[in-house]
Parts: sequence; C-alpha cells; structure tokens
Amino acid sequence: MRISEQYYSIKNNILFCVAVPLFVMLFMVIYQPLFYGEADMLQHEWHEHESLCLPVVCAITLGVLAASRTLLCLTLVRHNLSRREWLLWQATEWVVGSLFVDLFLSLFFGMGYFALLPHILLTAFALVVVPYICYWLAIELIDRDIRLRQSDKLLEEMRQGIERNEVGMIRFADEKGNVKLVVGADRVIYLESAGNYVTICYDDDGKLVRYSLRNTLKAMDSLAGTNGLVRCHRSFLVNLNHVRTLRRTPQGIYAEIGHSGVDDIPVSKSYASDLIRLFGS
Repeated sequence: MRISEQYYSIKNNILFCVAVPLFVMLFMVIYQPLFYGEADMLQHEWHEHESLCLPVVCAITLGVLAASRTLLCLTLVRHNLSRREWLLWQATEWVVGSLFVDLFLSLFFGMGYFALLPHILLTAFALVVVPYICYWLAIELIDRDIRLRQSDKLLEEMRQGIERNEVGMIRFADEKGNVKLVVGADRVIYLESAGNYVTICYDDDGKLVRYSLRNTLKAMDSLAGTNGLVRCHRSFLVNLNHVRTLRRTPQGIYAEIGHSGVDDIPVSKSYASDLIRLFGS
C-alpha cells in the first residue's frame, strides 16, 4: 500500500523538521538525560556543557531531518513509497541522526565512539518516537478528512451526472469495477500510468487536480478514441482538446498542454503518426 501524498507535502515536512528538534530540546531541558554503563563518566561533563551540547545536538537533528526530507521529496517525484519503505526511511533517519550525534559527543568529550553508541541509539529512539507517532496520527487524520471530502464531492458529481444522463461525462472505475470518479470529458487533460495506479489529471474550475485510481491504463484503453482522449504513449492518454502544439525535439515528440502546471507529455513513435493526423484534422 502506498503512503498518502500528505507524507511528502513540502509544508508538512518543513513543519516536521522544525518540530522534532524543538521537541528534543524541550524534553532534554525538562528531563535531564541519564547515562549508564561506560557512559556514566559523561554525566557530569554533560551537565557542565549542556548549554553548548544541547543546541549542537538539536542542530544535528535538524540537519539530518532537512537532508533526509529533501531527498525523500526528490525520491517521491519518481517513485511512490510503500508504507514499509516509508517506515524503513524513518528508521534510517533515526540511525543516521544517532551516528552523527554520537560522533559529536565522542569527539567533544574525548570518549570512544562505540562506548556511547548504544546509549545514543536508545535515547534517540525514546525522544523521536513521540513526535513521529504524533506526525503519523496528524497525517492520517488530514488524509482521512481529504478522502471524506473527495467522497462527498464524488457523490455530488455522480448525482449531477445521473441527473444529466451523464452526457459528456467519463466514469472512471477501479480494478474491481467500482466507479470512483465521474468527470466531464472536456475537463480531463490526461491519464498517466503509475504501476498499478492511473493518475487522472483534470481541470476543476481552473484548479489542476490529480486523482490516483487503482487500475491500469490498459484497462482504460476503451476510453481512447472517444471524448477526445487519444493514446500517445504506453504510459499516457491525452485529451487532444487540451493539446496546444506538437513539438519535435532531439529527444522525441512532445505534446504541449495549454494548461499551467502541466508538463509536456511525451509522444512515442508508434503513436506519433495517428496523433499528428488526429491533431491536424
């Protein structure tokens, strides 16, 4: 199962990167960290240098999170993470952050790197588990609210479509045949394949909307040739009514869409001649 788009929202990740170091600082100020085992000797030195060490630890946490979330957003441009992959990413953040904090403390206090590592890993886990769980719950609540609003909107669109006998409407169904989205044919801009999902991009009164539906583009081939939709690539169906120009480049042919926020759509050689003929007719 893929993670919600809310997990890689730039706004949400910026808030998370700021909130976690603040939580760590607040927690460590209120509850003084305790050391055990070989790290017992660090107890006095930590309290003596806390005013320096604590900001540095928080800065390291912020730096690791910022780098991790930037890489996460870049990765999700091309690859949608499953929940298992996302959890593995969070665990990697915890481990990498702990390694850098351990490196700083071992150098600052002149102790062995591995003498502090078990304690740093355990302390880091205890500190970040609360903000990570809170972040997960908040995202799930936001995502549920969005899905409910989408469902209400879908029901309303379906009701309106039925009242108009669905003239000029396209009914998009999932892999089980359940209708999930009803959109006016003139509003659909393109359909894009993404593994077992199809992204439907359409114009909602001037606002660009991308709706992911669990199905394959091959199962939607019946839409090609009707409602202005034409197959132009193994991963794309495009609405010719929204194509502004067809442009040939050294990299191939691209369909330029007359809608702000939509990238040029590639046209493969096997579909180019038919698309050019239909576009010029």
